[in-house]
Amino acid sequence: MPYKSLYDCINDLEKNDQLIRIKEEIDPNLEMASIHLEEFKECGKAILFENVKGSRFCAVSNLFGTIDRSHFIFRNSLDKVKKIIEIKTDPIKAIKNPFYALKTAFYVLNAFPKKVIFPKSFQEILIEDLPQIKCWKDDGGAFITLPQVYSEDVENPGIMHSNLGMYRIQLSGNDYILNKEVG
Repeated sequence: MPYKSLYDCINDLEKNDQLIRIKEEIDPNLEMASIHLEEFKECGKAILFENVKGSRFCAVSNLFGTIDRSHFIFRNSLDKVKKIIEIKTDPIKAIKNPFYALKTAFYVLNAFPKKVIFPKSFQEILIEDLPQIKCWKDDGGAFITLPQVYSEDVENPGIMHSNLGMYRIQLSGNDYILNKEVG
């Protein structure tokens, strides 16, 4: 069963001894990155920083730190994604095996974002509210590494003209206008 939230994933990792919870206050200015790097070097566990100095939000690190953990996290969807990619790269396979293609088409339809019928109430946050993580002493500001970044074509908006990727995003520093720009 897929995760409904990142917290579901974190709880699953903890239940399977793949997570460390750090309850003490940790400074996001180099200290968090140092703790992460040590755990990563050892092919260690994911880390949940529950008390990030200067932020009301917790932060998770090393989530995809090992291939085995990545496979574990995506264990319920990896085969489906592989089938979708196979059909895209070899459309003849769909013609030769219509049942396989039909099953794969079902996976594709379920991959689209779901429309929320009863929207939850969300609280607005500012960029400065997020943990301001500085990984290296020469970084030009705070960053978030590997967030999900959704972008659309401004001339043709919508899911069919969009991209979802994971990048390193600068939250502060340089000439960025606080709470209005990221890079």
